[in-house]
Amino acid sequence: MPEQINYAESYQGALQEQFINGLTSARLWNSPSNEKIKWVGHKTVKLPRLNITAGRQDRTRRTITTPGVNYSNEWDTYELENERYWSTLVDPQDVDETDFVTSIANITATYNKFEKIPEMDKQMYSSLFARKVEIDGGEGILRQDLTEQNILATFDDLMTDMTESEVPKEGRVLYVTPTTRKILKNAEGMQRLINVQQNNGQINRNVHSLDEVELVEVPSSRFKTAFDFTVGAKDIVAAEQIQMMLILPEVMCAPQKYSFVGLDAPTASNSGNYLYYEQAYDDVLLFKTRTKGIRFVLDGQTA
Repeated sequence: MPEQINYAESYQGALQEQFINGLTSARLWNSPSNEKIKWVGHKTVKLPRLNITAGRQDRTRRTITTPGVNYSNEWDTYELENERYWSTLVDPQDVDETDFVTSIANITATYNKFEKIPEMDKQMYSSLFARKVEIDGGEGILRQDLTEQNILATFDDLMTDMTESEVPKEGRVLYVTPTTRKILKNAEGMQRLINVQQNNGQINRNVHSLDEVELVEVPSSRFKTAFDFTVGAKDIVAAEQIQMMLILPEVMCAPQKYSFVGLDAPTASNSGNYLYYEQAYDDVLLFKTRTKGIRFVLDGQTA
């Protein structure tokens, strides 16, 4: 029987570029905090938690102080809860037998575009919402009907709350639905810089940032508080519509690993077909001490 090859590393690397196009939560899946993750098993990670236990003190001249340890370095261990797989039989005529890695990419191209990428977006946003509620009871979650008259004031409130909580301003990202972005473009009090291209006279009215906060547009269907992930990602009645999410990506991390990707040659047990199979571990983690770095605005109609 032909040797079974694990293409997990090659496949995961090949997917990174593909996920950039279409995955609205790519920046969150690639959070800078991921670099702090230490893998200690197939689906177990440890994250460092460095705490300063004492601040500065008054100094008295000609006095010898007593040195002490004023910090603690601990590790939080997380068991990744999301373990997923996908498989399919493949007719030999659809497979280029000279390049299995390319064949795997071809087989899964449509699956990634129409199933996996939307599912990963839905998992990211709904998981962050669930973690927020679980850790701090949903502090900073608003339910409001956004209008051209109140949207800038709502945004200002989110920004002010974060700044008062000493969340760094640099690096904040505002995720919005297409409807919310349209409201922003027409908001009362919005100062607009209209860019007219000299060559063809086209007018660019896109809003790419707000007060130096980058805007990322998310389809409404992917931007809800909960989904049914039994098979794929399906809507549930109890879910609420997210209109805006303001976040500093450093407050969360998203460990993920393809533990196995393989393609079995045709055998009698596979009815003469190739068998493609992939499995992965991942999760969305919100740091318990940094939940003030994420805020949500939900649709007031769904409360």
